Amino acid sequence: MVKNLRIVIAEDKAALRRLIRIELSKMECCNVVGTAADGVEALRLVEELNPHLLVLDISMPRKDGLEVLKEIRSRDSATVIVMYSSNPSLRQQCLEAGANYFLDKSQIAELKAICISTLLAG
Repeated sequence: MVKNLRIVIAEDKAALRRLIRIELSKMECCNVVGTAADGVEALRLVEELNPHLLVLDISMPRKDGLEVLKEIRSRDSATVIVMYSSNPSLRQQCLEAGANYFLDKSQIAELKAICISTLLAG
């Protein structure tokens, strides 16, 4: 069973990236192993670090979150991907493309709950 969840955060806004990292790091079971400010960096980190969970913004430079999601899903079905967006109209499209969850950027408590349930699922 996994004791520590390896997490990568991909968010282009530095303040929000920092906030998510701080909030998840408060949980003993969460280990934020990398952060990315754009989609290309997110793909590189996922490949290098093999995280259990990826928090993925949709609107990012160089490659948007939807492209990143599709690329990861084309070769990896194990990583839990949480799409994190302020645009609820993209929810269905993200879920159909392979996202496990879709959260509004205000739902930090829900993100923490997803981390715990991912850990418990092993």
